[in-house]
Amino acid sequence: MKRSLCHQWLTPLLHVRIALSSAPHQSHFFASSPFSHRRRGLSRFALSVSASRRRGVATVSVPSGAPGRPAWSSTAQSIGFEEDPLQVVSFFSDAQRFERSGCLWDPYVYASLIKSCSKLSATLLGKSIHCWVLRCGLGDNVNVLNSLIHFYLSSRRFAGYARALFDGIPQRTVVTVNCMISGLMKNGDFTAGLSLFRRLLGCSFGVVLKPNHVTLVIVIGGCIEVGQFQVGKVSHAYSWKMGLVLMIEVSNALADLYAKSGYMDDADMIFRTMVCKDLISWNTMLAGYARNHNFTKARALFKEMRAQDMLCDRVSLISMLVACANSRNSDTGIIMHNFIKTRGVEVSGALGAALISMYSKSGLIDYAKNVFDELPRHDLPSLNSMIHAYVEYGHYLEAISLVHVMRSSKLKPDEMTMLGLISACRNFGELCHSINIESFFKQNDHLHESSAVQNALIDMFAKCSCMPKAKAVFRKMVKRDIVSWTSVIAGHAINGEGREALAAFQQMVAANVVPNSVTFITILSACAHSGLVDEGRMLYDTMRHEYHIEPEIEHCGCMVDMFARAGLLQEAYKFVTNMPVECNAVIWRTLISGCRAYGHFDLGVDLVSRLMDGKTQKDSQDHVASSNIFAEAGRWNDVLKERGSMAARKAQKTPGKSFVPSLT
Repeated sequence: MKRSLCHQWLTPLLHVRIALSSAPHQSHFFASSPFSHRRRGLSRFALSVSASRRRGVATVSVPSGAPGRPAWSSTAQSIGFEEDPLQVVSFFSDAQRFERSGCLWDPYVYASLIKSCSKLSATLLGKSIHCWVLRCGLGDNVNVLNSLIHFYLSSRRFAGYARALFDGIPQRTVVTVNCMISGLMKNGDFTAGLSLFRRLLGCSFGVVLKPNHVTLVIVIGGCIEVGQFQVGKVSHAYSWKMGLVLMIEVSNALADLYAKSGYMDDADMIFRTMVCKDLISWNTMLAGYARNHNFTKARALFKEMRAQDMLCDRVSLISMLVACANSRNSDTGIIMHNFIKTRGVEVSGALGAALISMYSKSGLIDYAKNVFDELPRHDLPSLNSMIHAYVEYGHYLEAISLVHVMRSSKLKPDEMTMLGLISACRNFGELCHSINIESFFKQNDHLHESSAVQNALIDMFAKCSCMPKAKAVFRKMVKRDIVSWTSVIAGHAINGEGREALAAFQQMVAANVVPNSVTFITILSACAHSGLVDEGRMLYDTMRHEYHIEPEIEHCGCMVDMFARAGLLQEAYKFVTNMPVECNAVIWRTLISGCRAYGHFDLGVDLVSRLMDGKTQKDSQDHVASSNIFAEAGRWNDVLKERGSMAARKAQKTPGKSFVPSLT
């Protein structure tokens, strides 16, 4: 339910007046109902939808006489709150107006109404319903309490209300405990949910109350969400002990656990031992093979699925397309696309995005664009997929131009959208586009709290050589994490602002943010490019002894580069020989380039042989570095030899690129 639709018709419902009079039939839950003027002919007891349904308003038609309890109850049960929660609220409104004999004291009606409020995110209305439940004396009904617990746990802000309700229930059922565990885990409190599960195992709620298959599905799903594989394995053992693994829902959840944890053999064992498999079972395995880049087994399983007359759905097709994309198998991807066309499946949403991704990752960007252009409507998944496809192929302007498509389709971007657009602007490097994308970000309030997007904006402006704007984004951030600080330090580093990078690093430490390995790479790089040798030495020692971060090849490369740029070639060579990690060709080339720049040709020539350490043959960069130092040393025969080797191997030097922004 979109927020605008809720606001359109729920606003009158949210301002309720509960008349706590002595006679229930004199009280009306809604002081003024938006449905009161829409009641049609009441000749028969039926549910109908008025002509104003186009505005999202449903109307219940009731008989002129007050119906009995069975009539109201049967009508309430005929309304599916999952399909149309508006009808449930409409039913209660009309039923409350015509109620005269107290027959609306049916707990099922209130349970359905509370679930509808949860579905519509109508918080104030739901709390008002809770008050009415207490007024009617239904506060001890287990079904109503379960619905209230689920309602309050739908928002992290009201989790405390759910806990209070749960603690106050004298006789809890397994459904009650399941609601509580599920809500806690969905709100990110896995520890509290697991603790409640352990209490259930320990008979804290009575000897009779034991976990059922739903409990196991909830706990295993929570383990998948937070990556608690070991807890999931313990749940697997318990399900075997209690015989719950025979339930198809539990087996599907366990197969999903092992598949998403990368243990496809174990997932396959569970799948093969299942007595009965449903479509979810097959889709779980297909998605697992696709996620783990096992195209061969995914294709074999899909063929087996069809051979057993198991009808595939959109999830099955998406998993196969993902498998084709990850393996860059365009041939099978095209076959799947034709299969989708012959089956008459509408290409939209996630399926359209999967097709675009499959073609783009297979190197067929024009095919991806054709799929995008042929979509019946442009939705957010397809737009995101097309934006990232353009970025991957270096078509940055085309990616940025999709903002206009998004605006014309009245779609709101999500994090994935913004990250793709920001990546396009960052790689393109022109400031005007970056400013436009920042403006687009500011227009979407729901993204203002996203640290990932704000960190990407900092990096984008830094790559566009506009540190004032990068720091402006940084200052406006409510919560700055290590990525935020590292992005600012890296921005100063790539723009040659070594002192500013050191100042940002000191501010980060003062803010009690612990630097990580990447942070030290950026600050050491800043020292290297700004000639801050003493500061670089100190930071390297601090990293090792104070923060206990073991140097990696990138840290060592920054140190060698710093010494080489400063002309301290002997110290650089000494550092290389005592490195805690094995030296690679990049570091040797850095040292050779330093020897060439400062005229230490003899040392540079001696280091050329080191380029071949552990390598079967030189790459083009090795040949160029060797040829240059030989030329500086006047060893022209060696120069000809290096260039001849390049020609024989058809090795080409990677050309450099520069960008000249548009002046128009």
